[in-house]
Amino acid sequence: MKKLPLVVIVPIVLFALVAAGCESSFDLAARKRAAAGDVVQPTTAEMTAMTGVDSKVEGIFMSSDGLTGAVVVKITAKDPKVSLLWAKIQVSLKDAKGNEVGTNNLAGALPVLIHLSSLPKGGEAYYVNDQIILSGTPTTADVIVDGVPATVAIPKNLAVSKVQLVADPNLGKSWTTTVTNDSGVRQETIIVQAIVRKGDKVVGTGTAIINGLDADASATVTGYFIGSSDGEVTVIAPPSNGPGGAGAEPEAPAGGGAGSTTGGSTPTAPAVTLQIN
Repeated sequence: MKKLPLVVIVPIVLFALVAAGCESSFDLAARKRAAAGDVVQPTTAEMTAMTGVDSKVEGIFMSSDGLTGAVVVKITAKDPKVSLLWAKIQVSLKDAKGNEVGTNNLAGALPVLIHLSSLPKGGEAYYVNDQIILSGTPTTADVIVDGVPATVAIPKNLAVSKVQLVADPNLGKSWTTTVTNDSGVRQETIIVQAIVRKGDKVVGTGTAIINGLDADASATVTGYFIGSSDGEVTVIAPPSNGPGGAGAEPEAPAGGGAGSTTGGSTPTAPAVTLQIN
């Protein structure tokens, strides 16, 4: 997908991709395989449900044109000793009759779309995907988390700051934030998650991706919403790598990484929340 000027790699809802002339992550994966000369037909990832975690679908949303879906899934460790790092995850969106109308686990999907960044020991985390191609109207979702308990310490959520919302006459309201990698280790893939709530209800969401960010480096990213942008917006940047490079595989050369900037003050909060009316 094309990078936005200066600092941004943005997975945008499908209508925004079309309007901006970008390609979807699935198209990007196909183009990368073709450039590499792959001859093996891509397949879907195999998934086997693990024990020790619970999943709860907190929101399902459609883009304004009905072509793209977004899902917010809360993952909770049932065992206080269980943690996960870059675990596979499958989401199957179903219509009112129980038919599948979309899934993240398509043949050749980029790893960022079929992985949960991390789950802290005995804690909770979110899987957010705003690029699920739809063939109908989703009302429910089935979730499979496939992983084994992590054997390394899971860093806390990365520091985020300076959350701003900007109205775009063509693409709708966007959100922008700066992420600082204060985990102490290089993060290969950071899935920055924006979740919008009204009271206890999730009413909208969006993501932005940082491909490669060294320890202590910062990156500013922009994302767009599927669903509502009105409410309490929380932005989270969970880690995908632990000590020794465990976790996500490299997608960018070593260094600050695509979309990163260094220097300036280092924020300390693991998430930023603001109220938008």
